[in-house]
Amino acid sequence: MREGLWAYGFLLPAYLLFGAFYLWPLLQGVWLSLHEEDFLGRKAFFVGLAQYAQVLQAPEFWAGALRSLLFALMVVPLELGLGLLAALLVYRNYPGVALFRVLFFLTAAVPTAVAAVAWGWFLHPVGGYLNHLLQGLGLGPFPWLTHPAWALPTLAAVTAWSGVGFTAILLTAGLQSIPEEVLEAALVDGATPWVRFLRVTLPLLSPVLFLVGLLVVLKSLTAFGPTHLLTRGGPLESTTVWIYRVYQDAFFNFRVPYALAEAVLLLLLLIALAALQFWLLGRRVHYA
Repeated sequence: MREGLWAYGFLLPAYLLFGAFYLWPLLQGVWLSLHEEDFLGRKAFFVGLAQYAQVLQAPEFWAGALRSLLFALMVVPLELGLGLLAALLVYRNYPGVALFRVLFFLTAAVPTAVAAVAWGWFLHPVGGYLNHLLQGLGLGPFPWLTHPAWALPTLAAVTAWSGVGFTAILLTAGLQSIPEEVLEAALVDGATPWVRFLRVTLPLLSPVLFLVGLLVVLKSLTAFGPTHLLTRGGPLESTTVWIYRVYQDAFFNFRVPYALAEAVLLLLLLIALAALQFWLLGRRVHYA
């Protein structure tokens, strides 16, 4: 009992911080979403689920939700694929591997604002380096962030790039934890490299892949920085995803309870998706 009390005593500061900065704002936001306010945020009165009914009846909300799901469908496979490729290239020791590890993992250390400014300069329709390169090849400038059809895929690529470093770190740790004896036994049995990867490496890596996939899905649905810094939801609202719609309704349209209702619905979606991933994929994870 004494050890348990000591443990809870050490955990108490973390619990207090979690309650003060996460749990209490969440409960307060849910409570405020059940109210209505005037333009100045005063005279709040209880309206129940009326805010949620308005959100679910708004066509722009469903458009933003669809964009968010489409955005996640682009980010998740791209980030997982690039992260796994990077991990496969650097998880073993060979001359010069430290340099490649630094280059791959550098994306996790670059702040979102710095990365967004760099990508904005790189993809600029007039003076961007990438368009200069395309013009040199005779392909002409490309509207990466200024055309409604290309802005969302471009943001998805930028978001995936920013998460490759963290994804590669986790997958590298997972690859290095696979026993060499198992891979050597498969090699002795005559398994080709591709068969070893599919039948041995991937199953043993599945716990880490499951965790990384869950994190990437949740992160892609709440990615705010690249959208805000590169496109501000444009052009023609083609990049106004769910989380950015919440920001616009709260800080530009001054409909805070309405925006909180949107945020609560997003939270419920994230919980449902996490539960769905555990139900569909959790049973297929192989724990050594």
